[in-house]
Amino acid sequence: MPRCIFYNAKQQLDIDIEEVGKVLEKYNLQVNVDKTEFTNLSKGETNWQTTKKVGTLIGDQEDIERRKQLSSAALVKLKNVWLKGDKITKNTKLRLYKALVKSVLTYNCGTWALTQSQKERLNAFHRKQLKKVLNIKYPVKITNSSLYNKCNERPFSIFILESRWRLFGHILRRDSQIPANQAMSGYFVTEGSKFKGRPLTTLPVVLNRDLSRIINSNLQLKSSHDLEHLRSIAQQRDEWTKLTARIREAAEASQSEH
Repeated sequence: MPRCIFYNAKQQLDIDIEEVGKVLEKYNLQVNVDKTEFTNLSKGETNWQTTKKVGTLIGDQEDIERRKQLSSAALVKLKNVWLKGDKITKNTKLRLYKALVKSVLTYNCGTWALTQSQKERLNAFHRKQLKKVLNIKYPVKITNSSLYNKCNERPFSIFILESRWRLFGHILRRDSQIPANQAMSGYFVTEGSKFKGRPLTTLPVVLNRDLSRIINSNLQLKSSHDLEHLRSIAQQRDEWTKLTARIREAAEASQSEH
């Protein structure tokens, strides 16, 4: 039988791909055994970060750089559109940008666990693209707020934040036995000794940071109890939408202070 070997810092796992396929069939998913990739995950190794899964690289920074490259290529293909001035209205240009360029840049962005510097670089990259769409070049200057207003856009990091919380809420409303929910529950289970060195910026860390910005709120994501409390909120879509709006407003207020 075809088997897939996964490694981590603790142990080697020998997984029967055909057995995995039987489990995934319950969720209307299929495994193509011939196309199954073998990925080694171990402490100190970085090759896994460039492994592509469903069009996305596993490593966040690697995936971000790839998304930037792909969206830049899409932007260049429409160069003649951006340069045609009054022949094409601004609104049409912006609709084309959102449909053909921004959609490439934002693919699966809700899974990114971003540091502050990564968010700032992505915001700058997004503004650079908007200037190209509107053909704003040196020596013409425009403030960030004016550019966003002119394009009816917001900082890219806010878009990512909303995508992150939409995805989080969607997963929390799903069956608790799906792999994504099991992975989230397993994240808060402490086993063995912790790795030494600076803590990684993971999605739970970023989600907890988002919650910490809300004034007069005791919501957090530091334990399995916190996760279950958020799960109960997610079952009520209206309440989850309100929570996401509060998180977005807090993030926007935090950005305006810097």
